Amino acid sequence: MNKNIVAVFSVLVFLLLILTAGCTQTTNPPGPATPTSSGAVTTEKVFVIGVDDAYPPFTYTDANGMVSGFDYDCANLIARDQDIKVIFKSMNREDLITALNNGEIDIIYSAYSKTPERAESMLFSDVYWVTNKAFAVKTGSTLKMDDINKGRAIIGAQAGSTSADWVKTELIDAGRMPATSLQVYETLEDALDVLQTTTKLDTVIADVQAIKLNMNGRSLTVLGTVPSGEEYAIGISKNHPELVEKFNTGLANLKKSGDWDLMVKKYGLDIQKK
Repeated sequence: MNKNIVAVFSVLVFLLLILTAGCTQTTNPPGPATPTSSGAVTTEKVFVIGVDDAYPPFTYTDANGMVSGFDYDCANLIARDQDIKVIFKSMNREDLITALNNGEIDIIYSAYSKTPERAESMLFSDVYWVTNKAFAVKTGSTLKMDDINKGRAIIGAQAGSTSADWVKTELIDAGRMPATSLQVYETLEDALDVLQTTTKLDTVIADVQAIKLNMNGRSLTVLGTVPSGEEYAIGISKNHPELVEKFNTGLANLKKSGDWDLMVKKYGLDIQKK
């Protein structure tokens, strides 16, 4: 008789355990989890930042194959300050605007100049950097700035850059230089390599900081500069207007902090603030 009672009691305990375990199951499993820099897990919206990964010191791929640079570091600091989750997607500079418009990326943060033409298809943050154009030549070159201004030079530039646009507007469209004298390349480094190793180019144009930082290890020098007043800002998809205020606030907080000057020094940039 005692054995039967024990058996019944055991069955009841077993059923109770099953019911208790069933109460702890999640009926609505969470969506895809994204790890943050702090190690926490979130299901919040993750915004994709498009970068040109061959434009040091602003955005580039380091020796470990990871995206790095001044803009990359600042983007992460702003995202942390504003509690925005971001990831980065590398692509050619000329493909950035197309990727933004088709929703492949949400943000462009890569030494991207604010222009009236670009503002037609995207929103912009406040300007965070101002620079000018520079021309690189081989060390010992006899080329003069006057030769460039009069269209007597073969000029290399990065495809999709405002430097190429400057040559088109100021020299080609002005009738001072034939269109064939502008040669575009996928990256700035490609153009500088051609300048150094061949006679196909007389000079390469790009923003001052990019020219200076990319000349390391090359027998090149800066011939001269053009006061173009290039303004860098963060391009933001019109689908996410709420990000404009967040990035503006994040930029302002970053510039007030010591991190901004640390980043400027880390990447060897001239001290410029706006």
